[in-house]
Order: sequence, then structure tokens, then C-alpha cells
Amino acid sequence: MTTNTDKTQFSGSREPGTTKPTLAAAAGAFLRNPLKKAKAAPSEVEISTKAYEIWLSHGQEQGHDQEHWFLAEQALSQN
Repeated sequence: MTTNTDKTQFSGSREPGTTKPTLAAAAGAFLRNPLKKAKAAPSEVEISTKAYEIWLSHGQEQGHDQEHWFLAEQALSQN
């Protein structure tokens, strides 16, 4: 049985003077701007309600259900 006696640590490919990104750095970015949170995707109920509102505002025109759905998704994801 052979034993590896090489104790060299892997240093990665970073240049000297650079820092490794850490969880603390990511948390610091959040703490600098706590109001900027990740948005959750709108639920199907929210999208369908908004699509219904769009359908009503467009005079209840038939045959544009997918267009209204996509408009609702877009409107909700921008908020």
C-alpha cells in the first residue's frame, strides 16, 4: 500500500490579491439594499386574474386568450 505524502494545498486559479466570493459578501450586498429582494414568480391565480382584467379592458374580445395571458405575466413580473 502506498501513501501520498504530498501536502500541497490547491490554490485555484485566482490571481494574487483577489478575494474568494463568500456567503458573507452576498449577505453584505443584500444588507446594503434590503428593499431589493428576489421576486417570486406570479402564481397562476394571479396571472389568470390579471388576464381576466385585461380581457375586460379590451372589450371582452374573443380569441386573444393567450395574448392576454402573456400580457398579464409581463405586467406582473415587472411589478
